Amino acid sequence: MPLAYKSTHPLIKTFLIAFLLLVVYWGYEVFFPRNLPANPYRIVVSKGESASKIARQLESDNVISSPRLFVLVSRMMGKDKKITAGMYILHKPLSLIELVERLSNGKPDEISITILDGWNFKQIRNILNSESQIAHLTESMTESQILATLKVNYPRMEGLIYPSTYFIAPGQSDLEVMQHGYKLMQDKLTEAWQSKNKNALYSNPYQLLIMASLIQKETNDPADMVQISTVFNNRLRSNMRLQDDPAVFYGLGNRDKITRADFAIDTPYNTYMHNGLPPTPISTPSQKALDAAAAPSDDYKLLYFIAIGNGKSKFSTSFEEHSKAVDKYLKKK
Repeated sequence: MPLAYKSTHPLIKTFLIAFLLLVVYWGYEVFFPRNLPANPYRIVVSKGESASKIARQLESDNVISSPRLFVLVSRMMGKDKKITAGMYILHKPLSLIELVERLSNGKPDEISITILDGWNFKQIRNILNSESQIAHLTESMTESQILATLKVNYPRMEGLIYPSTYFIAPGQSDLEVMQHGYKLMQDKLTEAWQSKNKNALYSNPYQLLIMASLIQKETNDPADMVQISTVFNNRLRSNMRLQDDPAVFYGLGNRDKITRADFAIDTPYNTYMHNGLPPTPISTPSQKALDAAAAPSDDYKLLYFIAIGNGKSKFSTSFEEHSKAVDKYLKKK
């Protein structure tokens, strides 16, 4: 027995040393601040983002060295599900415990609100109303009252707020987000209008915005966006109706189920029944959609397209060719 004890003793000693080193390392990582990669250092936490994803970002930015340890500490502190969305600005190094506490105390330096490409104004209002850390000045306003408050000379708010992530301080209002988004869209629209080519058949920037909103609802593919812009402008040039399905859906309230009979319902947005563009945008277009609306190609023969899945479309120059594409891609579904 003594011999066995002596033979295993070095292993036990090695294990104890390794364990002590690990404890020292963890203690250093948990309790001692690590230098920031920049001063100030900014990190944006998105709504619903997991502790592990935040940890990977912090590791990538060289703020922490162990994502697993960050997640472990946040769980031990009961904070892994309480990290608050927003932008955090760090001016001094923090220990791991201090960092978890900072990100979960419900007090970000700035709140991030993301408006996605293709959203309509109702969706934008919903996301603003759901943010508990801002003042809701517009919640009880009608759309007409919002237009008047923002001094907007358009018939609707639809399409007027640029899709982006906006950062505001807690306590600021939803109206300020709308003001910022409206100004940004006007700047983007002015740039698109000034850069439009000779194939773009619009009388004013608002018509370009309407076209961009139609394009946005058809696809997210930049190449297809240009082709769709070309088709729509060619149809306007030929005095053909746009026959744009998303515009029809918008006119019917974007309801979940649309039947073929619904296309016979007369609304201002029924582009199967009315010539020209619809009266307002139907969504908030991205930069790519604005660029595409401003730059249709000179392929004047393109007149038709259908969506074939995965955000792609099939383009045709004649009704016969288009009918074959419908048979091939749609009727088989």
